[in-house]
Amino acid sequence: MSLKSALFEIKETIMNQEIVSEDDFIHALESKHNLSDGTLIFYFNSLMLLNINNKEYANQSLDDSKKVNRKWTKIEIEFMFQYIKERQEEGALNITEILEEVAQLLNRGYQSVNYKYYSLVKEKDKTNQVKQNDFQFTTISQNEIPVVSTEVIKDTPPAAPQVKEMNPSQDDNLLDILSGLITNVQRLPGINLNELLGSLYQLTTMAIQNQDAVQQVESMRSEVNLEKETLRENLLKKEHQLKQEKIRNDALQLEVTKLAQEIRAFNQLGDAAKVQNLKSYNQRLNYIIDGFGVVVQVASK
Repeated sequence: MSLKSALFEIKETIMNQEIVSEDDFIHALESKHNLSDGTLIFYFNSLMLLNINNKEYANQSLDDSKKVNRKWTKIEIEFMFQYIKERQEEGALNITEILEEVAQLLNRGYQSVNYKYYSLVKEKDKTNQVKQNDFQFTTISQNEIPVVSTEVIKDTPPAAPQVKEMNPSQDDNLLDILSGLITNVQRLPGINLNELLGSLYQLTTMAIQNQDAVQQVESMRSEVNLEKETLRENLLKKEHQLKQEKIRNDALQLEVTKLAQEIRAFNQLGDAAKVQNLKSYNQRLNYIIDGFGVVVQVASK
């Protein structure tokens, strides 16, 4: 598996204008160098656009008396970091050799590539360091903690439960009522006092249990309603997010279609017409690509 060999072959083929079918050419290269499907599409499109930019830069340098400095584009920066990442994944650990390969692929000097790479890496590290320092915690030493109290608090026995005092007359009345009830029940034929009192006890116990069950049901019902409300809010958020993603995808698809049409129209031109329309064609491509700020990968049909 050699990404390096594949890219240099792509560059040479583009410069010689020997490509008949882009899809067949890319697929054949991926098979030849044991690369995964889709690996070379990004690099092929990037090298195609860079080749157009280089031709325009060369024409501009010939027309102007002063030398025009080549500014780094988004395409070149993304190409450089993507290539370094995948070359290191292949096992190439010498960053100097990789940067030299980047310089050859981009038609730039090694010093320019080396300076740009380390400048961006340093800027990224500085940004990460600033983010880490956003949150700072201040601790107080033990000697600076204010003393609230130095008095030893002794364990005190828990307070005895307060019992409501009953009026002796009321207590006597209750006892008289219960005594009279028991006496009357005993005189009634066919009524067992023990069974009656046992039934009353069971009824009171069941009433207490039912009251606790009602409270539990109400608590569960409140929890279920709260969960339903949370799920409804999450669903609304997901639906809104889905709509936003669909809008963005539709817009991106439209831009990709425009870019594909421009490339196909340019490929159908003759060599002389391509040279005449090269500058305006490049401006249209940059306008379409910069609309989203990313390199759009387009495969001709």
